[in-house]
Amino acid sequence: MHPQSDLAHWESSVHAICGNFSTHPQRHIPFWGSIQLSNLGGLEVAHIETNAHRVERGYKATQDDRYCFLILQTGGVMGFSACNGEELALKPGEIVLIDSSWRFNMLPQGLIQQTSVHLPRTLVQNLLPGKQPFHKLSSNGISTQMLRNMMQQLRYSNTHFGAADSEGMALQQALASLLQPALNLHEQAPSSLRALAEQHIVRLLQDHRLSPERLADEMHISRRTLYRLFESEGQSIAHRILTLRLDRCSAELEWPGNDALSITDIAFKWGFSDVSQFSRAFKRERGISPREYRQLSLQAANIAQDTSSHAPEFF
Repeated sequence: MHPQSDLAHWESSVHAICGNFSTHPQRHIPFWGSIQLSNLGGLEVAHIETNAHRVERGYKATQDDRYCFLILQTGGVMGFSACNGEELALKPGEIVLIDSSWRFNMLPQGLIQQTSVHLPRTLVQNLLPGKQPFHKLSSNGISTQMLRNMMQQLRYSNTHFGAADSEGMALQQALASLLQPALNLHEQAPSSLRALAEQHIVRLLQDHRLSPERLADEMHISRRTLYRLFESEGQSIAHRILTLRLDRCSAELEWPGNDALSITDIAFKWGFSDVSQFSRAFKRERGISPREYRQLSLQAANIAQDTSSHAPEFF
């Protein structure tokens, strides 16, 4: 079948199953898209696979806000971006709840597979913590693990096997009941989120790959939310990471018993991948070079030791 025919068939199927989405294929790669629907007593489950460049849910589509999409990523990585700037990446095994009343884009990173359960928005809207388009579920909670297991079962359910309406309603209620505690894991005050961010930074401080993107991923929040936590204190995330790393390096340089470690060793130990960058940042923040800082610290330590050794003894 011609790629354009595949795209037309895909868009027609998506409209019938998920609502009004528009699909933009990759420029130089043949388009592939497959979507199948299981209807289990009124509970709709879509099985999706595509390599599209972008799938958009525009303003017109948001007028049909009957459903919230509970999505389990089963293959590949799917990026999401909303009209308010919220962004996230969904990896295999991760789950996100999407409010259909928002405009958003889906950005497949290559070929992706996902299972999307269509829950009535009236059933879950009171569970949504705040007005956000995406609610990525924490991977640590028991409720999330149970949801993942249920969605895996729905993924492999026999589409030809019928289900009574009562079973469909029971499945919807069970999913919603598990969603409530899973979503509440993220209902933290900004102050506690800020403290949690600090804990993650300290834990990952020696890893040169530490970045706002990785930190947001570790915390299962969007980069925009993460930036807001630090902006409220007038400080950027990058500067907070730099400050903590420089503090650790300064402590290493001050320690007399640490003179076997070179300045390069200390810089690499605390997450700097470029010693020249470290030296420039250190001098900018401390006013002197790391070498001068170490020399002055050792001199001060020697003077303190000499003073202590010559102090009079009293009995």
